Amino acid sequence: MAYTAQSFLEKLKPLAITDMRETGILASLTGAQAFIESNKGNSGLAQKANNLFGIKGSYDGQSVRMLTTEYYNGVPQRVYANFRKYPNWLDSINDHSALFNRLERYKNLRGETNYVTACNNVAKDGYATSPTYATTLLNTINKYKLYEWDAEALGKPAEKQPVQPAGDYYPTLKKGDRNDYVLHWQKYLNQLGYHCGAEDGIFGNNTEIAVKEYQKAKGLTPDGIIGKNTWNTVGK
Repeated sequence: MAYTAQSFLEKLKPLAITDMRETGILASLTGAQAFIESNKGNSGLAQKANNLFGIKGSYDGQSVRMLTTEYYNGVPQRVYANFRKYPNWLDSINDHSALFNRLERYKNLRGETNYVTACNNVAKDGYATSPTYATTLLNTINKYKLYEWDAEALGKPAEKQPVQPAGDYYPTLKKGDRNDYVLHWQKYLNQLGYHCGAEDGIFGNNTEIAVKEYQKAKGLTPDGIIGKNTWNTVGK
C-alpha cells in the first residue's frame, strides 16, 4: 500500500512514543527521520525491508542491497550499499534508538528533550551526508507538529521551539534556500532595520541585500552568504 503523510505518521506515532519512553530518544526525531529516510514508508527499502531509517549493514543476518544517494564534498552520487532488513517497523525503530544509545558519537542525543538541539546534533554527528539534513528534519517536525509526540511521551504540554542552531552546528544559508533558518534570519534582520522584506523563509534578492548590509556593519566580508562567522554575530 502507498502511505500518505497522515497515514504513515498515524501508524508510526504510537511506536515512536513508546520507544521514547523506553530509550530516551525523542519521538519527534524518530518520526522526522523515519518520514524523510523512508519517503513516508513508501521507499523501496521500507517496502522490501521495513527499514525506515536507511541504516546500513545487516539485522539478525538479514540485509538487502539497494541504490542510495551519498554526498561527497557536497556533490550527490548514486552508489550501492547493503541495508538492514527488519521483520517489522517496531524492530526498525528499536534498532534505530539502540544505535544512538550504543555509539559514542550519538551520546548528545540521549535524554535530549529539545528537538531543535537533537536535530542539529544528529546532523553534526554525521548521521546523513546531506548538508541540509538538520533543516529538513526541523521543517518536518514543525510542519506535522511532531513535537506533540514528545510532549505526550513526557506527559507535559506541547511547545514549539524557535528554530536556530544549537551547539557548534551552523547551517550555511545562501540565495535560493528555503527553510526555517532563513525565516529566522529574515525576522532578525527586519528587527534590526535591515529591511529584507517578506518573512517567508525564501532567501531571495532582498534577503541577500539585507545580509550583505548586515555583514558590512559587523565588519565581515559582505558576500551575502550566512556562514559560521555571520551566525556568531547574532546578539552581539
